[in-house]
Amino acid sequence: MTNLVQFRADLLKYAEIAEVGHFDDRLVARVVDTYAEQFATGTITVRTTTHDVTDRNVNFRYMAPDMPHNPVEIARSSGLLPRGAEEVHSLLDEVTEKIPVWWGLDASVGRGVEKVWAFLEEPASFDDIAALRNLPRSVRAHRERFGKAGLDQFLIMAFDFRHNTMNLYSEMLAPARFSRDEVSGMVRDMNSPLPDDEELQRDTEAFNVYYTFDWRAPTARRLCFAIPAAEGTFPTHWHPLAARFAAEAPFQAPFRGLLFNPTYGPAGGHLKLEADYTGDAATRVFGYWSK
Repeated sequence: MTNLVQFRADLLKYAEIAEVGHFDDRLVARVVDTYAEQFATGTITVRTTTHDVTDRNVNFRYMAPDMPHNPVEIARSSGLLPRGAEEVHSLLDEVTEKIPVWWGLDASVGRGVEKVWAFLEEPASFDDIAALRNLPRSVRAHRERFGKAGLDQFLIMAFDFRHNTMNLYSEMLAPARFSRDEVSGMVRDMNSPLPDDEELQRDTEAFNVYYTFDWRAPTARRLCFAIPAAEGTFPTHWHPLAARFAAEAPFQAPFRGLLFNPTYGPAGGHLKLEADYTGDAATRVFGYWSK
């Protein structure tokens, strides 16, 4: 069980570490109280980014593989659901109707609920995903690139109401699934500047890769590599915030489980920094499909 009073206090500490200027304590309390059961018993991670401090936030999220509920309906009935674009809601409704899923929810300390995740109970092929009527056309246009990367199984879809985007996550990957040259090709396909050799090599350690799409752009907007960091391997030298995050982020778990996500797009790259607050993301969430 997560102590939710302590969790809210820890979120304020995260905001201080990330130098986030706006922490809406009343809104954070509403979100945590509305989803009290999910936050108290689910897996929790906390994330920030190396965006400029004026565009930075702290997001807190739960994932609940063994807790039947619909976070969208809960958010709607409690007045916490952002309006979002019709396309986002239409795709979410279609997925909910056609595909067995379990749920996660993402909120920020300044804006409240932002996103939900639909974790597919069984992997879906690209053809399964492409058959969804309300899918952005840019996902179907990405078929060749998915094929070139050897990706045809997908496990998670995310729906971002604030930014009117959706994410498509690959199956869980073994380390070194991609070579450094393959990673370079994936980044180049995003029309993104290549990172240095060290970052490219770390990208090969990803256990998942995911793309961000919307209903306006003809191609994917972002590519992200999700990478676990064993003790002492978090890239603290890549950015001052990474060093502070690794040293000062509070945890409920008795160990400091960290992840980082190098992210690429036409405008360049940035780094997402994430803490496995409850310490069970690898076993309970990302190990779900290997049970």
